Amino acid sequence: MGIANLMFPVLLFVNGVFGVETDPVEIRELMEGDSVILGTKCITKLQKDDVIEWRFKSVVIATVKDNNPSLYDTDDARFKDKLQINAQTGDLTISNTRTSLSGLYEVKITNITNTTYRRFRITVLDAIPTKVSVTEGESAILPHNIADIHKYDVIEWKFEDGETPIAKIDQQTSKNPSYDETDERFRGRLKLDQTGSLTITDTRTTDSGLYKLQVEGTNIAPKHRKFRVTVDEAGLSTSIMLITVGICLCVIALIAVAGWIYCRNKTQTQQGLY
Repeated sequence: MGIANLMFPVLLFVNGVFGVETDPVEIRELMEGDSVILGTKCITKLQKDDVIEWRFKSVVIATVKDNNPSLYDTDDARFKDKLQINAQTGDLTISNTRTSLSGLYEVKITNITNTTYRRFRITVLDAIPTKVSVTEGESAILPHNIADIHKYDVIEWKFEDGETPIAKIDQQTSKNPSYDETDERFRGRLKLDQTGSLTITDTRTTDSGLYKLQVEGTNIAPKHRKFRVTVDEAGLSTSIMLITVGICLCVIALIAVAGWIYCRNKTQTQQGLY
């Protein structure tokens, strides 16, 4: 038997028993202020010899050794009062997230048989809605920057605090969008395309408000976007311009009258001297 044939089962043994396992990077996206739980996966209870080490980029932020959890922070204290680690499972919870917490998180799980790594790419989006302003009668287009929208099963748009989506695509049942026909405000004026972008046609001032997009997919974390739409009255700018012009004309007229009175009084005074 050759050396290569001897090495093959040895390598299998090393990788299978004392090997290193690394899962693909898991992508998570959330809004600023949300909480997120990063799991160690398939660990129900840590054993005494298990060691958990969480890193943000290259900085250790949490560990569990001998069943004793410890929390750390970066030099700029960006994780202050935001971390919790489960001493039983090693799961890490990050609360009240901020955009500065976006980045790569990695957990290293070590026991007497192997070492396992899990990685998470976290993106924390600014909670401030995207602003869209139009004049009454124009169309308002609400685009987004969510990539690979085709991977998501359900695309939903909601208005203000409404629970019923005003527009929706459920790709498990149909590729065609559906609309809330019970809401008279938007009847016949919404267009939802396959990219998830929403267009509001023939806008009215009552369309002003907060619009929320949510996309959900199987085994994919939900993603959210918000838009603050403002619809100005048609002709409002023209009215303001006319009022401004009228005020300017009045001021000019007053100045002219004041100048005429001044000149007349000066002439009468000079005549009186003679």
